[in-house]
Amino acid sequence: MFHSIRARLIALCVAITAAALLVLAGATFAMVRGNTRTALDAQISQLTRTHAQEISEWLKDKQQMVGALTSVAQEAEPLPFLQLTRKAGGFDAVFISHADKRHASTSPPSGDYDPTTRDWYRQALQAGGPIITAPYTDAGSGRLTVTLATPLGGSGQAAGVAGSDLYLDSVTQKVAAIRPMSKSFAMLLDGQGRILAHARAELALKPVTALAPGLEPAALARLAQEGGHAQVQVDGAPQMLYAAAVAGTPWLLAIGIDEAEATAPVRRLLQLAVVIAAVCVALAVALMSAVVSRQLRGLALVRDAMRDIASGEGDLTRRLDTRGNDELAQIAQGFNQFADKIAAVLLRIRDSAESVRVATSEIASGNHDLSGRTESQASSLQETAAAMEQLTATVQQNAANARQANALAHEASQITGQGAAAVQQVVQTMDGIHSASRKIEDIIGVIDGIAFQTNILALNAAVEAARAGEQGRGFAVVAAEVRQLAQRSATAAKEIKALIDDSVNQVDAGSRLVQDAGQTMQQVEQGIRRVSAIVAEISNASQEQSTGIAEVGDAVSQMDQATQQNAALVEEASAAAQSLQQQAHDLAEVVAGFRLPQGGEAQRLLR
Repeated sequence: MFHSIRARLIALCVAITAAALLVLAGATFAMVRGNTRTALDAQISQLTRTHAQEISEWLKDKQQMVGALTSVAQEAEPLPFLQLTRKAGGFDAVFISHADKRHASTSPPSGDYDPTTRDWYRQALQAGGPIITAPYTDAGSGRLTVTLATPLGGSGQAAGVAGSDLYLDSVTQKVAAIRPMSKSFAMLLDGQGRILAHARAELALKPVTALAPGLEPAALARLAQEGGHAQVQVDGAPQMLYAAAVAGTPWLLAIGIDEAEATAPVRRLLQLAVVIAAVCVALAVALMSAVVSRQLRGLALVRDAMRDIASGEGDLTRRLDTRGNDELAQIAQGFNQFADKIAAVLLRIRDSAESVRVATSEIASGNHDLSGRTESQASSLQETAAAMEQLTATVQQNAANARQANALAHEASQITGQGAAAVQQVVQTMDGIHSASRKIEDIIGVIDGIAFQTNILALNAAVEAARAGEQGRGFAVVAAEVRQLAQRSATAAKEIKALIDDSVNQVDAGSRLVQDAGQTMQQVEQGIRRVSAIVAEISNASQEQSTGIAEVGDAVSQMDQATQQNAALVEEASAAAQSLQQQAHDLAEVVAGFRLPQGGEAQRLLR
């Protein structure tokens, strides 16, 4: 919808006009609404005070009638005066009560009636002047009633109280008749916030919160004192509440105005303003459409010329009329300059397109040849890389075998060393056995000597036993046994000594053999160590050779990758050359689609 400049200009102008009208209407509405509220506040506040003053004057008249009864309080028959006052004031009952409990009334009570115990009696005496009691429901009639009372004058202290009972029906009627607007209402409240008079009789003596939740007596008193209005909800509808005090009483008169009804004229004014604004916007749309269409006619010609050049046969010999000094003439001049430059560029492109096509054809042919040679070189490098990988694997295998041989030689060297150490321990053990054999030989010699001495001792014992005769026979037998044992011990000791001598000789021969074996094992260990060192050198050389061959293989692989990349780049360059050749051909065809000025060909104007 807003794709054209014409539509956007019209929309912008209409938006500005509408915004101005809305601002004007809004300002007017706000000002009128404020003035209306101010005037309404002043009018309803004055009305509330006026009606409150009327109720106050009405009660004041009633209290003056009651006060006039003090002049007839001492009459012997005050009843006629009381009846006259009842009729004139519209009271329910009029009475005079004395301190001595005498009580005269237009509605005589029971015989034991004591007026001095009544609240109105005590309140009047305490106040020392006229009072009005809190409203109550009369027991007989069930109607809402108040009592007006004033003390009777006397020397020292009051002699009694004069009073009257007054129905509030007339007050309720007066309050119900207060309706500044069709949906407004009025109500009379006492000092405790109870409703005394309202058009809805069921609200009598109920708290004001039953009508307007959240409305407190203190807020009403403050509203009556300060003026203005308060926003409240009554039966779900917003109300503007005004209040005024009833002079001479603790009562308040409140008037509620329906906010929607009060502001209805302002809303009608707003609706009228909206209608006027809509009419103005419609006129602005029509006027702006005509003006903008006339002013943008030249721009439409430029648009049509651009479309004709873009979608037609590409005729660059057409030009726009540049008469005038406005922006459209400048746009036409810019278009003509643009067409001249495009025509010149296309002429140069047309002349160069064939040269580009031939050059790209030659480049594509050379790239194709270079691609073949590069692929052949890449194949050779791949074969070389494969051979280097096989050689690397062989060298790595040799290096691994050399490392394994080195490990085995080292292990054999360790085993030979362990054997030499074992042989050395055997030599040391043989030496210990030889030493122990010598010690045993010495011990056997000692045993042999002990056996010889034992034999001599046994011989001496036998001689002594023979001398003793019959008494030493038993001792001689023992000595003979001991002698035999000594001889046997000597024989065994000689045999053991012969065996030990033989063992010592064999140990000496074995020790010499073990020492020869130890020397041989040391020579073998030295030979193995030399072999291990040679194998380690071979392993290191093989590892270095493997590393060098691996580096050569990596270099060959890198050369192979580079060659393959070159081959890919050559193929890409060949494809790019072919693409460029095709693009040059396409460009020549595109340029051929334009009609370009030739030599002195005249330029045609678009109108």
